[in-house]
Amino acid sequence: MKYDIVWRDSAAGETFAPFFLDGFRNEMRAGQTLIHFGCGTARVTKTFLSKGLNVTLVDISPYALDEEIRNMLILLSNQVHFVQACLWQLPKQLKDASWIYCCDVLEHMPKECLDSVLGQMGERMRLGGYLSICLKDDERNKGWWEKKLAQYFDLIGEDLVADEDYFNCRIVKKK
Repeated sequence: MKYDIVWRDSAAGETFAPFFLDGFRNEMRAGQTLIHFGCGTARVTKTFLSKGLNVTLVDISPYALDEEIRNMLILLSNQVHFVQACLWQLPKQLKDASWIYCCDVLEHMPKECLDSVLGQMGERMRLGGYLSICLKDDERNKGWWEKKLAQYFDLIGEDLVADEDYFNCRIVKKK
């Protein structure tokens, strides 16, 4: 698969984890669960584990996982799990989680699958989540993404970063 090679060295999500953790610092508790959709190398898992979260990694390719994360899947099997899945065809047995996290992924979803992806992610989120969308080389702008995400989530905060190429937001269940 093309993703087996393309994402091997990618560390999607590491940069924005502090924004996510800080944004939900009053609600987040050790022992809660998190699903990292489109985890890529999943190196950010170490940060989530340091906060006491139990992490389920979801990606289309297991080959993108960092070697250290592969070892964690064995050594910390009660805290870290991997599910190989396409985001618009998530397995029914993927349990919901307190938190969801997805960075540098949604902008790559086929347009005809995006509603399915967002709907399935929302169904599995109990408390909140964090989305980071790269706007560079995407014909969809921030306003478009805000409207699309608002169909599935309540946007409760936007993190402004130095790079205007990203739209980063904290989300909760739609009321």
